[in-house]
Amino acid sequence: MESPAPPLRTFSGSVSNLPREELDLSATLRSGQLFRWVFDAEKGAWRGVIEGGYKLYLAQGDGDDLYWELEGDLSNAPDAETAVRRFLRIGEVDLAERGEAWASADGHFARAWASHPGIRVLRQDPQECFFSFLCASVAPIARIGSMLQAVSRECAGDAYGAFPTPDCLAETSEETFRALGLGFRAKRVAEAARRVASDLPPGFLASLRSVSHDDAKRELTTFFGVGEKIADCVCLFALDKDAAIPVDTHIWRMARAWYVPELAGTSLTAASYAKVGQAFLDTFGDKCGWAQQTLFYRAAVGSRGT
Repeated sequence: MESPAPPLRTFSGSVSNLPREELDLSATLRSGQLFRWVFDAEKGAWRGVIEGGYKLYLAQGDGDDLYWELEGDLSNAPDAETAVRRFLRIGEVDLAERGEAWASADGHFARAWASHPGIRVLRQDPQECFFSFLCASVAPIARIGSMLQAVSRECAGDAYGAFPTPDCLAETSEETFRALGLGFRAKRVAEAARRVASDLPPGFLASLRSVSHDDAKRELTTFFGVGEKIADCVCLFALDKDAAIPVDTHIWRMARAWYVPELAGTSLTAASYAKVGQAFLDTFGDKCGWAQQTLFYRAAVGSRGT
């Protein structure tokens, strides 16, 4: 879905010289990284919440400009444009340059890049990202969004506002989570909320940004219901671990076909999961999680034309 060029008077600021190869906003926000962003037709912009609880509107014009507006109590916020750039990781990773290099080195990626350039890996709030992927097992993207909206409405009073605090989530029973549509995921969400609220220091999830990928993953997999894939999703999308490779059914299928063909016909195990991650690292380097996201989008989302 492409939005029309936005009316400039309704936005607080803009980022210039951001071609589609650097950011395809619509595809990025629909690529299975985050689940509560929606297109606001009245505003002509995508609307969501970023780390710190700030509501952000984003719109991509017909040219190379990105328009933004940040709402909320900004008294303790960083410079607004800095917050936008930090969320989108603008200036940290030159995706256009890397995408072209990856496409030159790998024909499979080249086909994905030709049809879907500009899918960035975002820097999400670690708490929302963690609980989002606790809800993501065996569920399509739209269903995950519905579950998270229901949880946010129940616990914080706003389906699209700041994500509920651990304390608020911890006060919600497993039965309530089930009634909100979480099904078997309710137990893991309830137990994780109680642990984060009661047993761990404030900011524990965000603190995992400062440790290695292996150490962050080890900590995350101590939670009930968190395996390697969920842990790697949180590592990649919230904790700045750009070499994390979440191995879902799409990545597992393409890995066996293209990158580790010796695993063809085998089942996914801890050892083969590690081999897939190493194969992506060997092929795409230290930002291989970004390359993976483009390949994932083409397989899981882009092929449906949504």
